[in-house]
Amino acid sequence: MFVSVRGRLLINVEALNMTESVGNYVKHRRVPVILPKTYATYFVPAISGESIAHGFQNLLASQAIRNGIKVCKLCERGIFLKSTNEEVFKDAFNTNVVPKDNFTFEKFVINNCLVEDVGGFLYAPRAGGNVKRTSNFYTGYMIPVNEALENTVIEPQLHSRYALGTKFVRRGAVGQMIYYVEISSAVYTFSFDIDTNYIGKTTFVQEKAGTLVVNDREKRVKVTLEALKEFLSEILFGANKTRFLPVMDWESLVIAVADNTWTIPSPASANYINNSLIKAEKTGKELTLYIYINPEILAGTGQYIKKKTEELIDTMKKVIEEWKKNIQEKMPEYSSKIDWDSIVKEKLESLISKRLEEITQSTDMRYISTVEEKYSKVSKIIKEKGMENVKLYDNLISCISDAINDAENRIS
Repeated sequence: MFVSVRGRLLINVEALNMTESVGNYVKHRRVPVILPKTYATYFVPAISGESIAHGFQNLLASQAIRNGIKVCKLCERGIFLKSTNEEVFKDAFNTNVVPKDNFTFEKFVINNCLVEDVGGFLYAPRAGGNVKRTSNFYTGYMIPVNEALENTVIEPQLHSRYALGTKFVRRGAVGQMIYYVEISSAVYTFSFDIDTNYIGKTTFVQEKAGTLVVNDREKRVKVTLEALKEFLSEILFGANKTRFLPVMDWESLVIAVADNTWTIPSPASANYINNSLIKAEKTGKELTLYIYINPEILAGTGQYIKKKTEELIDTMKKVIEEWKKNIQEKMPEYSSKIDWDSIVKEKLESLISKRLEEITQSTDMRYISTVEEKYSKVSKIIKEKGMENVKLYDNLISCISDAINDAENRIS
C-alpha cells in the first residue's frame, strides 16, 4: 500500500529552517530555483527535507511509545543517529553485542526500533562492512510555488536581549545583545510519500529481501499512518517555533491512497490537482484521491474586488467630505455655488477606474485569480463527472482523516 501527499502551504513569518550564523546574524536556508516560464534562477527561502523528516520521525517515535512498539534509546529522545557505527548501536540499544551477520543485524534493528524500521539507517563501522536500509518514506525541500516565486523575499528582523541591572554586566559594559534573525513568508510546496511494502521486512541481503521479521506488521503500519495523520493536521516540523511560531494554513492538499506505487504530480503549479486527475484516469488502478481546497481560495477574486471597491468608495467619501468641510470653513462664499454632486460623481468615476486598473494588474490579484481559476475548474470537473475514486473536501481534517482511514483499511 502506498500513500502519496502533495500540497501547497501558506506560511507567514517563519524561521523554520535556518543555516549558519555570521556573527550576530542568523541566516534562513535558501536554494536556487529556476522559474519554468523564463528559466531565470532565483535564490528563494526553503525548508529542507531533513527538517521535515526530523519532525515526522520525532512524532513517529512518540506514537510508537504510546502504542507499545519498541524504539531505540536515541530515537526516543529525537536523536536520529540511527545505528551509525558500533558505538552508536551499543548505546542506542543498550547492548555490548553487535550481530556480525548482516541479515541478523537488520532484523535486530527492525525489531527494536520502529523509527529505523520506517526511516531507514546506515550502519558503517570503522572496521569495514556496512548494512544499509533505505527509508520507507520520502520527502524533499519545500520551496515557494511557481506563481509566487518572483515575489518571495527574506527579511532580517532586529532583536535584543537585556542584562542591565544584573551582576553579569560589568561597569561600563554594554547591557544588551543585539542580533538579527532572517524570516520569510511564502506559499510553499509540500511533498511526502510512504511505501508500506517493506515495513517490518528486511531489504539489505538480496537473497532474503522481503522476509517478514516482526509479528506486529499491521500494527506498525497503522502507527506509521497515524503519525502521518497527526503530522499533516498539526504541521509538526521545523525549528524556532518557541519564539517564531509561524501562521500556517493549507491552500490545498491532495492525498492519494493506492495499492501500489502511485505519486501525485508536483504541486509547484496550482494545476497539480488537475494533473492528478488526468494521471489517475490514465494510470490509477485501486486508487483513491482525497482532495482539499481551501474554500477561501474559491471565493477569492469576486470577494477580493468587492472588498477593494468598498475600501475605495469609503476612502473617496472621507476625502470629499473633508474637502467640502475645509471649503465651507475657509471659503464660505464659494461653497454654495459648487455643484458637489457633479464633483463627487466625476472624482469617484476617475478614482475607481484608476484604482481598479491598478488592482487587476497587481501581482496579488494575478496570483489569486490564476489560482482560483485552476482550483474552480478542477472542482467543477470533479462535481460534474462524479468520479467514484475522487473525494473533494472543504474541510482539511475530514480530508486527512478519511484518507488515513482508507489507508488503514488496506493494510494486509
